Order: sequence, then structure tokens, then C-alpha cells
Amino acid sequence: MSGNPYQFLGPRPFREARLRSYIVAQHRAGRSLSAIMADPYVRRCGGESLCWRVLVDRRTIEAFERDVRDSIERCAPQA
Repeated sequence: MSGNPYQFLGPRPFREARLRSYIVAQHRAGRSLSAIMADPYVRRCGGESLCWRVLVDRRTIEAFERDVRDSIERCAPQA
């Protein structure tokens, strides 16, 4: 049996959303993904499995893709 008396409530989506928001914001600020994942705040927010689940989540990847597209568009020569 788990030490968490609230295990029956299932996963905590607000915790994942908060962690996702932090990771994406830090990425937009220019930090590398490896530095973000090694950040003490990220480690405090959840264990390795939660961090990995948030990182590979479709919403996180889509946010990274948007950031990359926006960066490319800002660097493109103006016609």
C-alpha cells in the first residue's frame, strides 16, 4: 500500500499543468531542456516519472514546436 492516503483520487492534473507551464516558460526564456529538467524546482514538483510524463505529453511537445516555429519566423529575412 502507498504512503499517500489520497492515492484513490488518481493523478493530479493541476500538478502536471503547473510543471508543464514552468518547463515551457523556462524553455521560452532560453534555457536548455537538460538544464530545466535538472532544475531543483522541477525535481520538487514531482518524481522522475511525473517529469517524464509531462515532458513527453502531446501538449508540451506542441508548445515546444510552436516556440521553434516562432523563433524561425523571427529569424527569417524580411521580404
